[in-house]
Amino acid sequence: PSARAPEPFSVDAALQSQQPRLDGLVLFRERNGWCPYSERVWLALEIKGLSYSTVLIDNMGSRPSWFGGQTPQIRWPSGGSQGESVDILRRLDREFPESSPLWPNEEVTELVNAFKKIFPSGTRPSSRAAFLFRGYGGGA
Repeated sequence: PSARAPEPFSVDAALQSQQPRLDGLVLFRERNGWCPYSERVWLALEIKGLSYSTVLIDNMGSRPSWFGGQTPQIRWPSGGSQGESVDILRRLDREFPESSPLWPNEEVTELVNAFKKIFPSGTRPSSRAAFLFRGYGGGA
């Protein structure tokens, strides 16, 4: 349920085989709540208080034939789709500037980019925590 807007219409694609007809802003997110990137976009939509629909996609089982790509994914009211959660957040700020900003300024971008450079290239975000602690893996 939404705290700031009417509860979004939600479709569980694992339980409904037909492609839903949805207009406006649509979030395609992982259905079990295991994907932090899907949750990032979902929370951003809630913070902004936007009206949107949700389609829950089963990333671990049978995905519907009508869905392509990764989750999270946004289908914009114009019909275009976009993935990559941070890019979605930035575009939400551009498309809906009257609502609460998600990406405060370029200083934040610089800090995020500097943080990313700390880790060896190719490491998954979920495995980066190990590099934050000294002595991990037997090193001093």
